[in-house]
This record gives sequence, structure tokens and C-alpha cells, in this order.
Amino acid sequence: MYSAMRDSRVTVPQLPPRHIPRSRLLTALDDAASSPLTLLSAGPGAGKTVLLTDWVRRSGVRVAWLNPTAADAEPPRFWRLLVSALRECGGAESGAPAVMPRDADIDLVRTLFSAVPESSAPLVVVIDDAHVLTHAEVLGGLDSLIRSGQPGLRLVLAARSDPLLPLHRYRLAGQMRELRAADLAMTPGEIRGVLAVHGISLGERDFGILAARTEGWATGVRLSSMRMDGAEFPEDFVSELALDPGSIGEYLVNEVLRQLPEAQRRLLIETSFLDEVTGPLADAVTGLDRCGEMLADLARENSFVTPLDAAQTRFRYHQLFTEILRYLLQRRQAGNRLHERAAAWFEDYGDLGNALHWAVRVPDQRRVARLLARGGFVCAFVDRQDLSGLGLRDLLPLHPPDGASTAEVAEFAVANLAIETVFADANSAATALDRLPAVKSDEALANAGLLAAVGLIELVLGQKACDLQAVDEAANRLLDRSGDPPAPVMPGFRAAVLLAQASAHLWHGRHEDVGSLLDEARAEAEHDGFPGLELEALSLTAFVESYWMRMNHARDAAQRADALRKQKDLTAPAVLKLAAAARHLIAGDLDGHTQALQRILLPEAVGSDPGLAAAMALGRASILLASGQVDQARTMLHKVGRHIPPALAAQRDVMLADTETALGRPQAAIQLLRGYEASDFATLAAMPRARAHLALNDLRSAQDCVRNVLATPSPQTGRLTVVEALLCGARIAQLDEDPGRTLEMLIWAIEIARDEIILPFAQTRDTFACLLARHPAVAAQWPVPGLDPQPEPEPDGQPEPPAQAGLPDPLTPRELAVLRFLATGMSTTEIASELCLSANTVKTHLAAIYRKLAAYRRRDAVLRARELELI
Repeated sequence: MYSAMRDSRVTVPQLPPRHIPRSRLLTALDDAASSPLTLLSAGPGAGKTVLLTDWVRRSGVRVAWLNPTAADAEPPRFWRLLVSALRECGGAESGAPAVMPRDADIDLVRTLFSAVPESSAPLVVVIDDAHVLTHAEVLGGLDSLIRSGQPGLRLVLAARSDPLLPLHRYRLAGQMRELRAADLAMTPGEIRGVLAVHGISLGERDFGILAARTEGWATGVRLSSMRMDGAEFPEDFVSELALDPGSIGEYLVNEVLRQLPEAQRRLLIETSFLDEVTGPLADAVTGLDRCGEMLADLARENSFVTPLDAAQTRFRYHQLFTEILRYLLQRRQAGNRLHERAAAWFEDYGDLGNALHWAVRVPDQRRVARLLARGGFVCAFVDRQDLSGLGLRDLLPLHPPDGASTAEVAEFAVANLAIETVFADANSAATALDRLPAVKSDEALANAGLLAAVGLIELVLGQKACDLQAVDEAANRLLDRSGDPPAPVMPGFRAAVLLAQASAHLWHGRHEDVGSLLDEARAEAEHDGFPGLELEALSLTAFVESYWMRMNHARDAAQRADALRKQKDLTAPAVLKLAAAARHLIAGDLDGHTQALQRILLPEAVGSDPGLAAAMALGRASILLASGQVDQARTMLHKVGRHIPPALAAQRDVMLADTETALGRPQAAIQLLRGYEASDFATLAAMPRARAHLALNDLRSAQDCVRNVLATPSPQTGRLTVVEALLCGARIAQLDEDPGRTLEMLIWAIEIARDEIILPFAQTRDTFACLLARHPAVAAQWPVPGLDPQPEPEPDGQPEPPAQAGLPDPLTPRELAVLRFLATGMSTTEIASELCLSANTVKTHLAAIYRKLAAYRRRDAVLRARELELI
């Protein structure tokens, strides 16, 4: 069929050994048959030639195959080559001269095509390496063939870069189909197929590394497989950078780098240390001019340079190509000089995060100190940057140079404190807070304009040390609530500070303040155009509402957060996933709770909520406790540690008390919770105390605990606690042989739960099984696991918060504010003082609240408000 003596330029190549057919691309070529032109445009090694070879040999179509060299780009030589290709496939049998004239041109080619009978099989002309065709006459002839729509003729071009043809016209006219680098990149399934024919099996982690490094580049996958073939431990080669014969490195150097002009090679090598490159940045780093144009040219030529935006102003390099370039850069030993230029450019450009990154790499202590003290630390806090991996710890302590000015010395002092703050734990944060007053008293800080950085350091240290007073004092100064002159800040700063303050109040049990702080944070983030911070505020709101069992509000906040996340293409914050996990747990879906927790990756950014780690640990322990693995739960709870915020510490001790009761040590449970009896968390600790008293058959003490929960307004008492109290009260009534009271409390608990709070019912169903069997109407209402706690299908846009359903006369915003404080147990005078109102005005609002809620006293108003999810 195909003689080895034939001209290789007009002969269909052989398929490589162990070839894997790519059915999706073969189908795409078949589907493009109706278009006069099919273009495959991708860089070297993308698999264009192999794909076309496979397609030609499988399809059985008549094919004239051309693989012109640079010398064939001249019109006479190219047309003679095309005529030869037509004769090879039998497409030029009629009317073709026996010997091709030296002046062969497009007219001769048209004559040959017109001589092909229309009834014969369609003819496909494949031109491989079409990027070498640059002569205007050749391109004009090809354009004429494409636009003339010669019946039965199809042109397929494969090129490393787009040929100089009017491709935009073909697209508009529907005359062209395209396969580009992204289409030709191997899918994970295709990569596994290549590995399989080489007898290679990789674990998921190693396979993921290989797929990420090669980015589906066909030659990279094939060469990697060949290198691993026969190796005892093929995974050892997955991350290897090799430049020896037959390696990926050799291919990239020979086929890509050496084909480029010197200026482009230098540009690529000297900017390879950057993850993302722009023209102005490349100009500053390399000292070359017009780097933006060179990058755009390289991207158009498919030279492993990918534009990241439609305007082609931002670029990245293929990962394997980057590895080779960085190796070549390392050999030049020019890294520090280039890093220093990058740091200077980013600082001038206002990108303090990247400026700090490259200043640390130099290392340039003076620039590092200046950046941290004058906006870098603030920027990292607002932009949620992780500074722990930069190598800052290795620079401690930063020493100001001899002869430094007073302002520079102050910068170094603040920078050292900022670095300590990044790596501080609870103990070291508390120690640093003790030293902070002496630092703040230094007049040089105020004179140098460094108070904002110092205030933020105090806020973050307060978070880590679980010191709410320090957090509030720092936040009030930074937010200009203390009467001091406002600190110079960047957009998004107020929102970030408010979020930190809200989370601190949440974990310290100051729930009455959290909602207003989050509302203010969300408004500030939206105003400043920081969707990431707005998403955090909505996510924390969803968690808070889930914590309080206000599930309508929680679902609404989660829906709005999810809509914003998708609209802005943001990553879901850890606290949003934690909120979903909490809803699964309350709904009795332990598997869903476990899966949600497994998807959480805690951030390590500056100012990250330190309470999340403890909350996650408590979530995992709750799974063990709910599934009866009491010993494992107890062990995990003891590992949570003692230096956690008060609300989380109380929750941990509540769960520990339940483990003690479950292990037959109710006295130990009561002793553990004794310190909470007169604290802000008394109602939270009341139910495990009640369960411990029940285990001791002390019904009176258990009843006292239940009564305290139901009768005492407290910001710590949510619907879940009320439901648990009612179920415990029903158990006490059952033991007192009072079935009427038992049913009454069970029905009340079911009404408050509203098929949203299911876990406590699942845990106590056996306890009331006999009673429920005698009362099928109540049994039919008994909540059961299996309901989906996730948000309903997302609404269009961002809906308003749920209205005050069930109230014909809704509460005013001021009445809602009074109601929230009413739940804390504060007196009328204290509420008036907090809201800056007179006591008589508060009494007027209270009267309106009682009337609208159909309540006669404070306790009834609070319970009714919780049923309506108003507090």
C-alpha cells in the first residue's frame, strides 16, 4: 500500500507503537465533513499528526497528504507538491501531466480538482505543518479553494500556529471547524489509557500529579509513560525533571526553545519564576521592551504560553515548560536580581502581597519591614492571604540597618511584631498582648503613621488569645468608634474587621451582637466591592442561624451565599460548609454531616477565624457521640484543648458531660458542669445536667434543670435546647407516670421542631415507643431522619430575608432590637442604656412587643419569638 520509497512529504505517516485511539476527536473530525476547512491549531507535540493519521487510516476516505517543509513554502514548489499528493491518492488521474511543470500554480491545481468527477468519493487534502506556508500567493490560492466550495473537496490544515488566512471570515460564513490545544489535550481517561498500554498503574495522588504537570499534553503523557515503562516504582518518575535523550525536557528545548528568537527565549526564561506574567511586569523584570507584544505572539504561535484573559494582557506558561525554564534560569544564577525587580514593580503597582512574597525571597529585610508595616499586613488581612508559607519566620528578628531613621526603626519593630502574630498560638498571642501597651506608647509609631498596623496586630492577637476585650478595643479604634481620628485603611478593611469582631462575639457567647455586626460587614463589603468578604459575612450568617435553629433564615443565607459564590466564581468558605454540616446533624443525617466536614479545608490566612478548628473538632466528636462511639468521642473532646473561646469550651464540656453519663459516671458529669451554674452558659449546661440527674433517678433535680431552660431567657437558649428540654421534661413526666403531661410536652416539642430539628427525636424514639404506639396521631407527627437540610433550589437573584410570618402586625426594627436584648435577661433600664433610649420608651416598645406576640410576660414573649425565628 504505502511504499517506503515514496516521498515522505506526500505519504500518510505510520501510527506510533502502542497507539491509543481518541474516539471523541475522531468523531469531531467526522462531524466536520460538511465544512470546506478543518483547522487543527496547537503547539508541538499536541498530537495533531497522530490524530489525523489515525483518522485517515480508519475513515477510508480519499486523502491527499502533504507535509511541506520550509523550502516548500515557495509557490511553484508547493503547487508541485500538492499535485504529487493528488496523484498519490488517485485524485489527479485525469488531466494531470506525467511530469509536473516547474511553473505549476493554482490554476493547474484548480484544473486537476475540476477533472475529478463529482460522482467519485470526496477528496480530503490534509496539509500538516501548515504554519510553514507564509507566501501570499500560496495562502491566496488556499483561500480561493476554501471559498470556492469545490464540490467533493475538503481541506484539513494542521499547524503549530494559526495560518495567515482570513479565519474570521470562515467562522462567520460557517466554512470552518476548529480543534485547538484545549480540545487536543488528553482527558484523564485518555491519560489512563496511555498508561495502561505501557503496563503502568498509578495511585490517585500520583496520577493527579502527572495529569497536572502534563496538562493533557499528548507528547508529555507519552514520553512520561515510556520513561515509567518497566520501572519497578513508576511513581518515582511522576515528578521527575529530566533533560536526557528521549525526555520531555529534551523535546521542549529542541522543539520549542531553540526555534525561538533570542529575545523571546530570554523573556521566557527570566520570567519563568512568576506564576502569572504581564507585559509591564516582564518589561521591569527582564529590562526588555515590548514584552507584552512578544507574549501575545508566543500565545498565538501556541508556544506553551496561554493567555488568561480575552484582552491577552495576562499570561501563564505550561507547567512542564515552566519547569524547564526555571531549571535554565537556575543555571544562570540570576534569581535574586530578578526577584528584587519583581518586588519593586509589585510595590510600585500597589500589589503589596506579591511585593512581600518576592522581597522575602531575595531576602530584602528593609523592603520586607516597610511592606509589612505600611500596608502589607493590612492587605494580607483584607485579601485573606496566607503569610505563613513565605519564609518570614526565617527572617526573625529583622534588624534595622545602621543609621536607620526613627521611622525605619519603628517599621522594623512593627514588622517583627506582625511576623510574631502570624505564627502565634493562643499562649504566645496572650504574651504578645501583654507587651503591646509598651509598643503602642511609642510616639514614633504615631508619627510614622503605623497605628493601623499596630491596631490590626492587636485584633489578630486578641482573636488567637481568645481575648474578647482586646478584640473589641482594637476593632473600635480601627472602625473609629472610640472618637480617635480614623486610621488610614484600604477598601474592604472595615468589612474584614467587622467579620473578625462578629466571629469573636459568636465564640464568646455574645450572640445578641453578632447579627448586627454581620449585617454591617456585608454592607461594607458590598459597598467596597469585595465579594469574597461579602460571601464570608453571608456564610457566617448561615452558620449563626443554623446554630440558633432559625432554619428558614439559615437556608436563605446559604442560598444567597451560594448564588454569590457562583456568580463571582469564588471558593466556598469553611464556615459555609460548617453551616451545612450543622444542618445535616440537626436533621439527624450523620452521613451528610460527616461528608460535609470532610470537605472542609481550614484556611491559614491572616485573621482566619481560630474558632473554626475547635468547631470542626466538636463536629467530629458529635458524630461519634450520636453513633454510640462514646469512648472515641471522649478522647477526641479531650484533644480539643483548653485554649478555646468560652462558647466552644462550654459546648465541649457539655459533650464531655454526656459522655460521662453514657459511661455510667453521672456524678462526674454533674461535677464537670458545676462551674457553669451561675455563668452565661448556664442554660446550655442545664440539659446535660438534667440527663445526668435522670441517670441518678433524681427527678426533682432534673425537673429543676428543665424548668430553668424553659423559664429563663438567655442568649444561649436556641430552639434545639428548648426541644431537648421538652423531651427531657416528657421523660420525667413519663417516669412520674403522668401520660397526659408526657403527651403534652411531646406535642409541644414536635411543634417547635417543625420537622427541622430531628436528631433529639431520633435519639429518644425508643424511650417513648410504648406511648407512641398507644397514640398513633402523635406517632405520625414524630420527626424522622431523611429530610434534606440543604437549601432548596436557588432562587433568581438574592431574595430578601424571610418576613415575620405569622404576625399580622410585624415588629418594627426598634422593637426587634429591644426583643433581642429581652432574651438576654437584661433589665429595662439596662436595655434602655444599651440602646440610648429612655426607660419609658423601652417600656412602650415592650408593651407593643407583648401585644404583637400575644404574650403576657417576658418568658412567653421570648419563647414565642424563638418559635417565629425572630431571635
